[in-house]
Amino acid sequence: MNRPKLSTIQAGLLLSQCPEGDQWAPTAQLVAIGQELGLHLDCSNWKIPPWEKGLRRRLAWALYMQDKWGALVHGRPSHIFSSNWGVRAVNFNDFPDVEWDENNTDEKQDIERGRLLFTRFVQLSEILSEILETFYTLNSTQNITDAGPQGTQLVLSLAKPVQLKLKEWYSGLPTEIRLESYSMTSFSLSSPPAMNRLSSIGYLHLGYFAAEITLHRRIIRSLTLNPNAVDPYVQHICRSAAKARLISAMDFVNRLTPNHLRSFWFFASKTNFALIGTFGSLLWATSPGREEADWYRRRLGEYRWTLSVSSKPGESKGLTQFAISMLDISTGLLLKGLPEKPSMSRCGSMADMSAPSGPPSFPGSFSGGGSLIGQFSNIHSADVSSVQSPRSDDFSSEDEMEDSYATPI
Repeated sequence: MNRPKLSTIQAGLLLSQCPEGDQWAPTAQLVAIGQELGLHLDCSNWKIPPWEKGLRRRLAWALYMQDKWGALVHGRPSHIFSSNWGVRAVNFNDFPDVEWDENNTDEKQDIERGRLLFTRFVQLSEILSEILETFYTLNSTQNITDAGPQGTQLVLSLAKPVQLKLKEWYSGLPTEIRLESYSMTSFSLSSPPAMNRLSSIGYLHLGYFAAEITLHRRIIRSLTLNPNAVDPYVQHICRSAAKARLISAMDFVNRLTPNHLRSFWFFASKTNFALIGTFGSLLWATSPGREEADWYRRRLGEYRWTLSVSSKPGESKGLTQFAISMLDISTGLLLKGLPEKPSMSRCGSMADMSAPSGPPSFPGSFSGGGSLIGQFSNIHSADVSSVQSPRSDDFSSEDEMEDSYATPI
């Protein structure tokens, strides 16, 4: 650290991908070193070789992602602020030329896919930064609290543009990095090597769901601060949208195959898996009726089973084991003290909790368990090529929140 070089940042970022241990303090050190090296500045007009400009941009944005996702994982203020960040967006010219075997098309696709993953994850990290700055800073939290009964309306008005950015980001994903719907035969020891190629796109999609959940978690929290001041229909819309995100996230986890699980996962991934479970626990705890609470309890039980199946030896056990432990804590210790919820069987709960009780049967599931989406076929997964807007296209009024914010995808 006394005489840092660019290789110091490279080594630090590589070490930071270790899933164990607290990475927040080392991240602060890396940000400080990066500032000493001028990584937060625009180097476009510097008198340095083109390869170094590309390296500086890649390292700067890798450091940016490490800081933003570390802030989410550890619940700490970010060290990088947009007002002092002048780095231009990374493009394909910033990546080094890599030679590959002309007869090996898979190797070429892996290189191109890796560049796409990096650039798209940078864009997602910028949206996450906006979510954290808008909803999770001390000032923003106080502003929402000071709004009193209008706090939910304030949160929804702030959430709408961010939600649209997430929708546009996802709908613009190239085909190469969309999550494939693998069948049960997509991975086997007897399959040709090309069929069993590892795919690291999982952390990108998991990051998307984590960002969605982080946004909706703040909305649900605002509903609980002043429940009597929020119109019941608005509560229904918000909880239905949150439920749709939870279903889509659980479906994504259910569709992961060994090709994904054995590949590279960004350091924040184990916490992002846990975010899905704790978000379900939050919806369970805030359910207005017994039927809805029981629905979330069953879904969380299925999610825990999916995580346990995905943590077989040699298949990223530590990746999902942390999420299992956090889910056990949230559903066990924290929810045991909740008072008995009233039955709403006569008028129905805020979100329709009806679902087939038979075993799931989605063909793209991992290890024979089926996909959760098979139980909720009336709700589309977010992981489809024809992505729908979180706000229904049939609604045109920009003045009424219930028409302009969100409906389940």
